[in-house]
Amino acid sequence: MQNISESLRKQREQVMADGSDEVLSRHNSLLEIAVISLYNRLVNRLGQDTEQFRASGAVVALGAFGRGLNSPNETVPILFLKADNHPWQENWLDEITLPIEEAGWVVDAWQGTIDEVVERVRDDFGFFPALLEARYISGNRHLVDQLDKAVDALIEDRQTEYLDCIYRSVKTREERLDLPDAWLEPDLDRNPGGLSDITAIRAGCRVAANIRNLEDAIFGGYLVRQEVDLLLHAEKTYARLLSLARNITGDSSGIIRFDEQEILADKLGYAQRAGFLAVESFMQVVFQLFHGVSCISQEFWERLHEIRTGERDIDERDPEAVVLGDGLYAHTGKIFLHTDRYSPTAGHVVRLFRIAAEHGFGFANVTRQWIDHHRNVLDTASGDAVVKEELLGLLRADVAEIPVIRRFYNRGLLTSLIPELSPVHGLVQHDAFHLYPVHEHHLRSLSELKKLIRGDYAHEEPELTHLAQTIDDPVWVFLACLLHDIGKSSGKGHALNGGEMIPTIARRLGLHPEESDRVQFLVAQHLLLMDSASLRDLADEEMLAQCALIVGNPELLDLLVLLTFADMAATGPKAYGKWKDTPVLLLYKSVRHLLEKGEPSPRAIAEKIEQVRARVRHEVADLMNEQELDAYFSQLVPRYLLSMPPRAIARHLRMGRHLQTSRDLFVWEVSRADAMAEITLMSWDRSELLSRAAGILTLHDLNIMGAHVFTMNNGIVLLNFQCRLPGKDHGGVDFDRVRDDMERLLEGKMALDYRIAQHAARCGTMATPVRPTPSRILIDNESSAEYTILEVYTVDRVGLLYTISRTLFELQIRIYVAKITTKVDQVADVFYIRTSRGEKVMDREQMEELKRALCFWLDGPETWPA
Repeated sequence: MQNISESLRKQREQVMADGSDEVLSRHNSLLEIAVISLYNRLVNRLGQDTEQFRASGAVVALGAFGRGLNSPNETVPILFLKADNHPWQENWLDEITLPIEEAGWVVDAWQGTIDEVVERVRDDFGFFPALLEARYISGNRHLVDQLDKAVDALIEDRQTEYLDCIYRSVKTREERLDLPDAWLEPDLDRNPGGLSDITAIRAGCRVAANIRNLEDAIFGGYLVRQEVDLLLHAEKTYARLLSLARNITGDSSGIIRFDEQEILADKLGYAQRAGFLAVESFMQVVFQLFHGVSCISQEFWERLHEIRTGERDIDERDPEAVVLGDGLYAHTGKIFLHTDRYSPTAGHVVRLFRIAAEHGFGFANVTRQWIDHHRNVLDTASGDAVVKEELLGLLRADVAEIPVIRRFYNRGLLTSLIPELSPVHGLVQHDAFHLYPVHEHHLRSLSELKKLIRGDYAHEEPELTHLAQTIDDPVWVFLACLLHDIGKSSGKGHALNGGEMIPTIARRLGLHPEESDRVQFLVAQHLLLMDSASLRDLADEEMLAQCALIVGNPELLDLLVLLTFADMAATGPKAYGKWKDTPVLLLYKSVRHLLEKGEPSPRAIAEKIEQVRARVRHEVADLMNEQELDAYFSQLVPRYLLSMPPRAIARHLRMGRHLQTSRDLFVWEVSRADAMAEITLMSWDRSELLSRAAGILTLHDLNIMGAHVFTMNNGIVLLNFQCRLPGKDHGGVDFDRVRDDMERLLEGKMALDYRIAQHAARCGTMATPVRPTPSRILIDNESSAEYTILEVYTVDRVGLLYTISRTLFELQIRIYVAKITTKVDQVADVFYIRTSRGEKVMDREQMEELKRALCFWLDGPETWPA
């Protein structure tokens, strides 16, 4: 027995080392031969009448083994079918399964008579799909034929029940589309469009019409040739990928883990190309297969329902029919047409979908067949005015869940009109921020915008909801939702690349020049507001003026902020969190004010400061007189007065008075709102105050999203931090302890470097999958007349702001504004900086030293040669 197991183990290992397309065929042949040999060995050892013994039972492969698609690390399902008068003993089965298990396989063996098998199916529907794939291996073939007839009888008795169960399993898997992990780490078996959906189609054919293979389903009208070819290709591809993935991890699940995706891409021979990682090309193929199989599954079950319910060609004279036009009518919620009266024009094809969206109709089988047969007319519809109006009508009419627009896309019709969408179909970015393939992200963006207009976000986003509902005709931003990431087919710089593609697309759709310009602007600038709000100081008048110059008018700005929201809401939960953390609406209001009122003159700025002064005077009338207030205001820089609300300035004034009249090393104030905390700290100007404060906040797991530094003329420094609170309940921070630690630090009783290193070790690795990338350091002396802008792009980690601010301090560089934005594992830290003399950082030697020092601390000493 040991020799048999060892021989099988070696053969199994040889098969597992085979990365070719034939690995599954080799593996299932090895398994089948092993089972047959062990069965024959058992028969010979028992010394009973060979023919009589063989007639008493049969060995049957089930499930993936039955289809010949079982992978080496997948459970091997085997049925030992016994005759009613069998001599089998329970332990005899072990003589077949144990050597296979000792060789490394996991065997799921079950034995029983035909009646017992049928009874199990009655009690356990999960066993039914595996049984439908039953394949004879050895023993009494007649017995297997009898089982087949018994299964047919069971199906005939419970046909409707079983079809309902199979279809419910398909709909249950569709719910996985709402799970972020199902996109980030897809399950090749259980994801919609995966192996289970193909198995369900096979089971549906068998139960509905006793069709045993997909080829025969063509003749039964359940599938067409192209669908069968794609299903067979997808099934073989999934099985091979599962085999490779399970060999890598030893895991029997169908999930492709984030860190395994790159390994699989490499093993399959995918190569990096300009602007794209090899893993992104690989995962694009996977998501294209998911989408293709999902579309076939949806169509299959619709056809099956129509065939079973006997849907007939309804005559428009039927009293329940609703005439929709010449040759076009609706009945039982579906659109029918007369093929000889409804002319096959491009406009008529799109019109069907516009009508379906307006009335909530589906399509009868005759209509779907007509659409598929005439879809090629869209390829030559360039500039067709009817197509344009029908397409825009479809975008306007569909409900927020966009079922009709999705069907229009799924049937390849939108890609026929806009072939530039084809290269981004299924395209992914290999990170945990962008969950969805581009085509899915486009569709979800449109859906989120329609939900905003419908009022679904009225509680969370009241101002944005009001704005969305006041737009006269949002159709151009609808169209931009479906096109805004089209430039990702060219790699980096996708917004501007996409904008350059729009004029060609617009001419093909028949848009007027002003309509084309509007859509081109929205696509090319769809990152403007989010990037500016997250990476720039909102008090930076030059940045605001540049945004206003780019946008040009308030109407375009309104559409742009709506697109920005839809884009972020449809990128994934992390991206929507970033939308809530980033002051996009504040930026929008500031830019809109500029567009409506024009750039502020020195006189207007002076008037605004005077208004602020008057409101502050009212707030602190109990604390100081007019002359004292004038003296205090003379110590404040204009940037502070223009960026802080009057009430905040009044609070800071009281804090400063307390600091000046007490012996405290600092004073501070904490305010909370939902998951955020604003921390204001005032102290006398001292070295490394910002980095030290950032370090203390890090020790208490406060995620710093932004920081402002204001130095008063009287030597007082004000630090203002915006922090995200840790934990789901956002209540885990003891701010008294935070204050105590800050005080100990300033008294020289805490060594911060070792504390942060210890805290980082305790935190361990990030739970979110990450892909390490080298840090990028950019120094910009063009965007601002008064400040140098330092941009640091790196992997997020504990104590990052502390590390950067300490490095700047060593180079005698002051930070005035810090903006921190996070994309899961990657952060973009932006700093408005000056030298200790109050000048921009212009010295080349100092700039190069800054870059080298940051790269050393952020990426490690191996990034720089000795």
